[in-house]
Amino acid sequence: MKSVAGKAYWSNHWQKTNFEIAPTNHPVRQWIEKEIAPTRGASCLEIGCYPGKFLAVFGEKGYALHGIDSFVGTESLLPTWLRNRGYKVGTFYQSDFLHFKTPDLYDVVYSFGFIEHFKDWQGILSKHVELTKTGGNIIVEVPNLKSPLYYLLYKLLEPKVLENHEMSAMDLGAICNVLEKEGCKIQAADYIGIFYFRFVTKHNKLPTMIASFINFFRPLFQLLPSCIYARYIGVIAVKN
Repeated sequence: MKSVAGKAYWSNHWQKTNFEIAPTNHPVRQWIEKEIAPTRGASCLEIGCYPGKFLAVFGEKGYALHGIDSFVGTESLLPTWLRNRGYKVGTFYQSDFLHFKTPDLYDVVYSFGFIEHFKDWQGILSKHVELTKTGGNIIVEVPNLKSPLYYLLYKLLEPKVLENHEMSAMDLGAICNVLEKEGCKIQAADYIGIFYFRFVTKHNKLPTMIASFINFFRPLFQLLPSCIYARYIGVIAVKN
């Protein structure tokens, strides 16, 4: 289950990131707030949790927060930041998820932008289910890069992004099929967010201008089916 995105990719991706909660206009945060009810005592585990912008959303909902990530600071800096915000903080692991083992089970197990970095993403998704309590929720979000619109844009402008993603994992039906085979019931399966293009690894002036030009045509792209223009794919399932 080797990742198609190496340590260098993640180090570059997170090294200048600040700890902050996902903004209120972030489509994934809005989706979570719509679909996930508040709690007083349930636990959640985020897989690939650094830098915690969605953990903070679950913290606001009353969950006891647990997480795993291979990035430096996962066991120390991240839980300290969450604790300082007044959230219930559990155990955090700085570890490779492929080798992660724990006897603990959680009420909610989720990942955002994680499974699509693995060739055997089905096995990774099955491990989400294994870590979930019976009656608990599995939540998975992936970028919609398999959409012909996003695929073409990244193929032309930033092909390295596609190299770090497994296309077959970014398929709403395929994700649902794996979860159903694991005995789960699909609770929600959605295309999330309006059209938005951004460069992932290029941040100087020219890429910013190009992205702004592309996003200028958002109203036109919004006339297409949501499976083409939506930024993300999200699935919520219940473990039977």
